[in-house]
Amino acid sequence: MPISIPNSYVNPNVRTVGISKLRSLNATKLRDIDKTLVIQENDQPLAVLLKYEEYLAMQKQLIAVLETQAVLSDEDAVASIDSGRADVRAGNTRSIEDVRDSIRKNKEKA
Repeated sequence: MPISIPNSYVNPNVRTVGISKLRSLNATKLRDIDKTLVIQENDQPLAVLLKYEEYLAMQKQLIAVLETQAVLSDEDAVASIDSGRADVRAGNTRSIEDVRDSIRKNKEKA
């Protein structure tokens, strides 16, 4: 069963190409590609070809999502976040200058 996801869902620069397109690609042409290619055969997606920089950016986004999910799965972390937000709403905050002064004084004592 073919997967039907609009190309623009992931990236507006996605182009669908037949598997025969792979035969014409060499290192020079790969460096010049400005589109993400969905390689397909008989209207069935087989693979995705994208710039390495885009791949790295996707990995960073995935890691960020997984880290967020891990924090939100930790009841203590969520309680701490909720407590901090309540402190902000209640005005229980300090300026960055006050925090820096406090750190500096603690270092001088040590």
